Amino acid sequence: MDGLQIRYDIKLSAGDYVSTKAWRDASLEACPNHPDGGCSLARHGTYGRKTPAGARVARWYCPESHATFSLLPDCLAARTPGTLAAVEAAVAGPCCSSRCRPACASPS
Repeated sequence: MDGLQIRYDIKLSAGDYVSTKAWRDASLEACPNHPDGGCSLARHGTYGRKTPAGARVARWYCPESHATFSLLPDCLAARTPGTLAAVEAAVAGPCCSSRCRPACASPS
């Protein structure tokens, strides 16, 4: 089973997340596979992200379901390198196709 990324609802920029090492304060109250308890869910270290430099993501492991869980902070993009802000800026950027230019053009 692949690891599951869970939203870490934290109101920090990517820079503040790294500078405060906020992954150290992350906590997972219950195992997603055993919400009523009964498993041996335990902290399972962290993994690093390429960008922003120094970012780490907290992980947990459930031995009963052989699954890992990561708390991905709001400021980082899921399943792609970089910050969420950078991904959103790229999506909202200028059109690159002549087909979409009329739809994107601002009214005169």
